[in-house]
Amino acid sequence: SLSFLIKVNNKFKALKDKELLNGYINPEKNVPGIHFFKGKSYMENDSRVFRLLKKMPKGATLNFHTMSSVTSEWIAQNISLTPGLLNCTSKDGTIILTFRQKTNMACTKVSEEREKYGSEYNKLFESLFNLYSPTPEVTYPTKKEIWNRYKTMYYTIFDVINYLPVFRAFHWQMLEQLYEDNIMYAEIRLDFFPLYDENNKIYPANQTITELKDIEQKFKQEHPEFFGIKLIHAIIRSHNDTIINHQLEQFVTYQAAYPDFIIGLDFVGHEDNGRRLVEFAERLSNLPKSTKFFFVAGETNRLGSTDLNLVDAVLLNATRIGYGYALNKHPILMKEVKRRNIPIEVCPISNQIQKLVLDLRNHPAAMFMSQNIPMVIANDAPGFWGAQGLSYDYYYAIMSLASKQDGLATLKQLVWNSIQYSALSAEEKKKAEEKLQNQWNKFIKEMLNDPEFETEV
Repeated sequence: SLSFLIKVNNKFKALKDKELLNGYINPEKNVPGIHFFKGKSYMENDSRVFRLLKKMPKGATLNFHTMSSVTSEWIAQNISLTPGLLNCTSKDGTIILTFRQKTNMACTKVSEEREKYGSEYNKLFESLFNLYSPTPEVTYPTKKEIWNRYKTMYYTIFDVINYLPVFRAFHWQMLEQLYEDNIMYAEIRLDFFPLYDENNKIYPANQTITELKDIEQKFKQEHPEFFGIKLIHAIIRSHNDTIINHQLEQFVTYQAAYPDFIIGLDFVGHEDNGRRLVEFAERLSNLPKSTKFFFVAGETNRLGSTDLNLVDAVLLNATRIGYGYALNKHPILMKEVKRRNIPIEVCPISNQIQKLVLDLRNHPAAMFMSQNIPMVIANDAPGFWGAQGLSYDYYYAIMSLASKQDGLATLKQLVWNSIQYSALSAEEKKKAEEKLQNQWNKFIKEMLNDPEFETEV
């Protein structure tokens, strides 16, 4: 009933106000205004707003990359113990983990390394997949360092995830971590690569799709509250024409074979260093008319160069725009995005870690919210910074981006947006929203009776 909602909202607002006031009094612990790496432990240990957000149903994540979807802790505790894992060094000094027994790199067995380093080994292994630094401003003085580290992490983990037994365990864990954070659906960005197994058998690239479909079905059987996943084919924008043309052909073939599972296309990678969308415009306009685009665009501080990808994204009729960080510098484009109802996938933590903004209270999405620009909250690559699910990004959405007055109604709108702006069919959306409404009602009832959220404490 309405009185329930008002009561729970008042509880939430009281908790929020208290945390904002504490942050004002103790600026060094003011989580909404400091770097995620410095605020994460305060958020996890001291924030009742965060604990409430963890319990809140969050609908969907619509900007989510598979390779960086699982926590480094899980990788260290599980993948590093998988028999046959080799730690290799490429010619340029990059660490490459693999299960391929024949390789032209210098390799050592991870099992032997583990014996050598003992209890310290997990921490060392974990650091290969986590950007965490207690002093990010020293470790990553510029964007260059953060992107180099990003690329290295992808190279290190890439071949491990394509090993079939790990592929299955890793993607099951990906769904498990979404589910634990009360997320019911995800649209995941990935590339389709040939998988291999312990006998070094190489599988065709579309095995990736059938494996994921299989994992999704089994996961849904075990977790009836989970709604499912769909795939966005992510092509690395810095590839040469030969590779890009091949991948576009591959996309058309696979999409025709799995029209309800593969929902569209994106170009990913460092936007400032990559190729502009306009370079692909002609090829993209030759794709089947039903093709949906989910372009990451405007993930930059620059004005008048990389950010023009936003113009191309709109002109190419994008279904959604990833990040859209630079949009507020283009008022006409912003109006057009609103008119066409193109949602922005806002990834607050990702933007901060990539040095676009230090204090998330200055993030342009605060303006998107106040201007009613269509948007969803997403998490991008949470595994790489030690987050899990969407709760951390939602914390910044309500504590840093939203107005002080905003409470549960704002959160609910953002959650519902994630289903409304998904690529689910009208029928699927209806089912998902029914499921979500039931979860939300349950959440409100629980909050009403949960002593942890009594505001007098």
